[in-house]
Amino acid sequence: MRNNKERKKQILASVIALMLVFMMILSMFATVRADVEMNEEVQGLEAVTVTTSEAASAQTTPVSGTPDSSGVERPKKKNGGRIYIDNIDVTDMTEEEASAAVERRMKELSDSIIVFYADEQSYRTTAGKLGLGYSNRDVVKEALSIGRKGNVYKRFLAEQAMKNKEQIILKLFFTVSPEKVREVVEKSAESLNCDAQSNGLKLNEDNSFTITGGRNGVDINVSESVEKVITYMEDEWTGGQGGVELKANVTKYKNGRDQLSLVTDLLGSGRTAYATGNRSHDVNVEIAVRHIDGTVLYPGEEFSAEKVIGPTTAENGFLPGDTYEGTKVVKTYGGGVCQTSTTLYNAVIRAELEVTERHNHSYLVSYVDPGFDAAISEGSLDFRFKNNSDAPIYIQGITKDGYLTFNIYGHETRDPNRTISFESRVDEYKDVEKAYDTDATKPLGSIESSGGIQGCVAELWKLIYVNGEFSEEERVNSSNYQMMPYTFTAGTKDADGATLAAISAACQQQDLGALQVAVSSGSTVQTAEDQNYVQEEYVPSDDGQSYAEGQ
Repeated sequence: MRNNKERKKQILASVIALMLVFMMILSMFATVRADVEMNEEVQGLEAVTVTTSEAASAQTTPVSGTPDSSGVERPKKKNGGRIYIDNIDVTDMTEEEASAAVERRMKELSDSIIVFYADEQSYRTTAGKLGLGYSNRDVVKEALSIGRKGNVYKRFLAEQAMKNKEQIILKLFFTVSPEKVREVVEKSAESLNCDAQSNGLKLNEDNSFTITGGRNGVDINVSESVEKVITYMEDEWTGGQGGVELKANVTKYKNGRDQLSLVTDLLGSGRTAYATGNRSHDVNVEIAVRHIDGTVLYPGEEFSAEKVIGPTTAENGFLPGDTYEGTKVVKTYGGGVCQTSTTLYNAVIRAELEVTERHNHSYLVSYVDPGFDAAISEGSLDFRFKNNSDAPIYIQGITKDGYLTFNIYGHETRDPNRTISFESRVDEYKDVEKAYDTDATKPLGSIESSGGIQGCVAELWKLIYVNGEFSEEERVNSSNYQMMPYTFTAGTKDADGATLAAISAACQQQDLGALQVAVSSGSTVQTAEDQNYVQEEYVPSDDGQSYAEGQ
């Protein structure tokens, strides 16, 4: 009997000991300062317990509830512990108050700056523009049910955390809108995408140069970047300013500092008078010069006037100016930019760079002698040249006091005892002819005159001197300029059949007197001889360029 009693006492003691050990283990788990999964059974919400001191260091901003005079029952404080949603203290709040506080927090987070990075460039947006939201919409109910719902183990852990004055923090599970993210990424790509740009040059007032930094080329991969942004915002971002490195193809720029340091010398200049008094012409010239000014061309690279100047459209600031079209002068956007390419051509040939494309005008222009011009026409005619020197070149464009000047700087390697000049040689002039025409949009009785430009065939030659003595000459180009007839145009608006027949007959006979009679409404014009329609021959100027104003 005694042995049985002793055995029962031992068994009871063992059970009590096991229970005490179990309770100690539970207590130890309750006091561990780590993340605890509080809501596996209620929408999978994550709760984190921290000590009071840790909560303070987390820079949270508690928003405590106040007693409700309407008598609404509020959760009671439990031994000093607090319950947070994100950084919002909802311990003493009703469900309605907590929900409002969460919405205010989301609005605050929507203003958070999110920076997209691509190489060394950046683009700023906000979390709100990315469609910021949160997926755990029952987070308020979950927070207010802590310690009151769930299994015994969960309630026990919550009670222990509150007893130890710890903070239970429920996270907001952030989401963003894929559609809005794509929209923002596409917009950022417009800003961030760029071609690689080698080191450049800045011309100082004392004609010295400063080397400027280069830039890598960037091409944003939109689809992959969208995925990166979504992953970051939903899995990594915790609020406040954030940043994402977008997925991009980066092209390293050419580091040309050693080569650029060689650019110290003026290689060649071109100069023409451009202030015609025609505002459209002058504005078009100035815009084109601004596009070219500051261009750096490395050895082997080719310059295209059409590409650098760009479309001569109203959107780019160009105005309708005089342009040759057929045998007439008409108004088109960008009229006058040919003077820009012409002046640059004169600088290029003096710098003795390689001209790869050059066209003469259809008709002679008055601002340079024959052979010195370089016409451009969008989509058909271009002026191109290649940097065939051993160092980069820098192009300076100046419009000042009615003159347009281009200076080309580089590394001078030519013999200082060797000099060059240029000469325009006209082989044949084509005399101006008379022509007659009608225009049904012009009033009956009017006779207008236009045109009258000689044609010619000309060659441009480079003369080379060594120690001041003529050495040799090289032909630079050959140009064929058409003759533009001196045209009399009779207005025929509202003309009757007999009058129209008489005018047509006079035009066919090329008889100005008969034409004046045919339009006998009282208006007359001078005879061709009185108008001195035949243009005088070009006489080359001393330096091979004419600075007379022209269209």
